[in-house]
Amino acid sequence: MTAVRRTGPRLSPALGRRVDLDLMRAFVVAGLVVFHSAVVFAAGTSWFVKDPRPSVGFTIFLVWGSLWGMPLLFVVSGMAAWHGMRTRSAGGFVRERVARLLVPFVVGLVLLVPPMFYLERLGQPGVHESYWRFWRVFLNGPAIAAQLLPRGSWMSGGVVFDPAHLWFLSVLLLFSITLLPAFWYLRRPGGIVLVDRVARLAQRHSGAVLWVPALPMALVEVMFGPDANTGGWERLTYLFPLAYGYLIASDRRFESVLRHGRRRALACAIVATVVLVGWAGVLRRSGVDVMGGSTRGWSALQGLAGWLWIVAILGFSGALMARRGTSGGSDGRARRVARYANEAVLPCYLLHEPVIVALASAIVAWHVPVLAKYLLLVIFSFTGTLIAYDVLIRRLRVTRLLFGMKPRAAARAGTAD
Repeated sequence: MTAVRRTGPRLSPALGRRVDLDLMRAFVVAGLVVFHSAVVFAAGTSWFVKDPRPSVGFTIFLVWGSLWGMPLLFVVSGMAAWHGMRTRSAGGFVRERVARLLVPFVVGLVLLVPPMFYLERLGQPGVHESYWRFWRVFLNGPAIAAQLLPRGSWMSGGVVFDPAHLWFLSVLLLFSITLLPAFWYLRRPGGIVLVDRVARLAQRHSGAVLWVPALPMALVEVMFGPDANTGGWERLTYLFPLAYGYLIASDRRFESVLRHGRRRALACAIVATVVLVGWAGVLRRSGVDVMGGSTRGWSALQGLAGWLWIVAILGFSGALMARRGTSGGSDGRARRVARYANEAVLPCYLLHEPVIVALASAIVAWHVPVLAKYLLLVIFSFTGTLIAYDVLIRRLRVTRLLFGMKPRAAARAGTAD
């Protein structure tokens, strides 16, 4: 019991919001608008809508963004899970995950995903098909079960089922439930002692934090290879960033270690990324598909570079929040922005890709420079997503429920989960 009491003051505070977590999630989701808009103009990629003049520069940008974007979102989701379990039982946590992830996943499959694939299908020569017929064929199968299979897809009537960006919700739900016993144990006295030992070990060997957590990520990537359909990473890899996020949130010393190593992590991440980009260029000229998982060395370096970027981003953002004093929500303006962002994150994630596809189908035909088209697509997509969220979802009780949002009263009083 002595060890448990000694770790208590170092644990994250039990009360109050983590404003920085809300803002970090909003940052990543907003970044997805920038990222997915770039896919339209990138060379060597396939997507729902493609510009007739693709650019290698956008491809380099996508390689860099894929290294840290979705892994960081899983890390932040793990941190939020720790805060969400402060006032919930294990059963309550599962019910909350189902309401906030499974319900919008199904709603998105029915309403948001089919139009994107329908637009892509209409772009094929000689295709004339009503949306209603396409919709019935597209959803005629065990959609959720197929998505849970490794690299799973399901075909019917020549149409390949793909949950598009909604894969994140199903994977996060599955991994959250899978890790629930470990999450629950780490909140018990024995788990607190274990966290204390790991935190002290991380403090003594802070340099190892830059590469040890990357080892299982790199190993999974080497064994199964990256998958372009799940953010450029094999979906099993995301199990580790989710667990790391939960562990980081459980003791403030982990955040201190990340802040201490942020500059070294950034320098190493930049070097690793430069090597990856050059390596990818060589492989592409040799006819090797990097995203097909056929280059184990590239996959191993991807695992290391991805974790280094996460350490750098969390370290610098933590240092910034510490200087501003907003990590616990002391700044009123930051708290209001974070509350709005926390509510908007999930609906905007659901909406952003259909909005981009719809706008891109028109913008790619404009006779303006590619960079101008890209900037316009980012601005219009970001604005359109926020407007759709604020007008169509945020204000109605039914749509709040369908898109995974809490009732307004609960959202005002809730924690960062």
